[in-house]
Amino acid sequence: MITQETRAEICRLVRSEHFSITKTAKIVGVHHHTVQRVLDMDGKAPIVHRIKKSQLDVYANFITQKIEEYPQIKASTLWRMLKDRAYTGCAQSVRRRVQLLRGGRPKKAFLPITAFPGDEAQVDWAHFGTMKVGRAQRKLSCFVMVLSYSRKLFAKYFFDQTLDSFLAGHVEAFSYFCGVPRQIRYDNLKAAVAERYGQTVRFNGQLLELAAYYAFKPSACNPYSGHEKGRVERSVRYIRESFFVGRSFSTIDHLNTALADWCENVASMRSWPDDRQQRVCDVFAKEQQTLIHLSKQPFSVRQERPVRSGKIPFIRFDKNDYSIPFECTGKTLSLSATFQEVFISDQGSLIAQHKRTYSCGEKVITQQHFARLIESRPGAETVAARAYFTKLFPEASAFFSLMAERGGSLGSATAKFFDLMRTYNSKVVSEAIAQAVSRDYAEMNYIANACEQISRKDKESRVRLPIELPEHLPGANLEVRPHDTATYDEIF
Repeated sequence: MITQETRAEICRLVRSEHFSITKTAKIVGVHHHTVQRVLDMDGKAPIVHRIKKSQLDVYANFITQKIEEYPQIKASTLWRMLKDRAYTGCAQSVRRRVQLLRGGRPKKAFLPITAFPGDEAQVDWAHFGTMKVGRAQRKLSCFVMVLSYSRKLFAKYFFDQTLDSFLAGHVEAFSYFCGVPRQIRYDNLKAAVAERYGQTVRFNGQLLELAAYYAFKPSACNPYSGHEKGRVERSVRYIRESFFVGRSFSTIDHLNTALADWCENVASMRSWPDDRQQRVCDVFAKEQQTLIHLSKQPFSVRQERPVRSGKIPFIRFDKNDYSIPFECTGKTLSLSATFQEVFISDQGSLIAQHKRTYSCGEKVITQQHFARLIESRPGAETVAARAYFTKLFPEASAFFSLMAERGGSLGSATAKFFDLMRTYNSKVVSEAIAQAVSRDYAEMNYIANACEQISRKDKESRVRLPIELPEHLPGANLEVRPHDTATYDEIF
């Protein structure tokens, strides 16, 4: 309550001094709503609020008529109709006028959803921006599954929202829960719902295979009914606010490791929403006994597809090239990929195995594939082999450029690289090349000497070549016993 003196001061400043309501509120030290209320109680309005004329006033009857004729008409449709009738205002003004005429829509009431132990889980995807991987900018998505009763949470990040990642998320979630809920509720995701007409839903075939394997029932929410999967929606928001915000990470593996630790040590330790006296982990321990027991091996989730190799010994998969033996060029091969490795087969026989990369435009090369191609194509060392060494050793590009500037023989240098690779491992050769570039040397003799010095420090880096003696020699299989050096002391 304000005092009588303050009330009088407000009336004086506004009516005698002609201050505005905002200025008067600052002088007296009250809210401007308080000033307006004092003036209204006095019965005399000191300020006449001018109502701005709107372009819509001319079209008021037209808008009212269309709303009565078409009750479901949208404001954006009305705006386009008015534009055809010389209206130049914005769409937002039309939306405000339509909302005023309709009086606002009544809020919809929802019944609380009751969950029972082991009965239901909810699944959804969530976007988390992008992540830099090599030369590629990958979209970062999070697969989230939450048990409706205990609120036990499983989440994992993927670089896509494909069906393979969707199924893999299920398999890992079941393994994490050590059981399977009897029903899993989905939004109308493309990975889950292939087609829908009213209440008739046709689920994806591979999802049905997974459901039959683990004996759970897939269920789809009604359209525009996000409240039916509110538990997973809140879990996604919980991950964003409690885990992801302000966190730095280098790789997706690093991110998933941190997320798994957070789910187990933070999310599981929070209070259970239905009874704040209990924790989620304690309720889950009871619910776990009611889940369907995992009695089978995990469902196999692999991306399998036929691939065709061209004239070069590479096949393209997920924006990257993977090497194959040159004898398999021009053939239709079978590719099977997990999230870590890529397998390539020819008529059931494995011909190549690579570590999967999520970059873009990368060439993943196996040394044996390239070396055999070089040996089968005389003269290829000068061009293809240099590209191979540049890919294998990033420092080789600067070394070849330095050698070319000084008139060195690139073909001879490439041949010597092959000799060094037969004697030393890749780590030694890479360190020797980096040492030569840093010291501005463009000679292969320097690299050979550097490899020898580096290998002496690390004896395991040198490739041990077996010594085979001819069978006709009498002492070929003779066992040599080392002499005791202590007998030399007797001579002196």
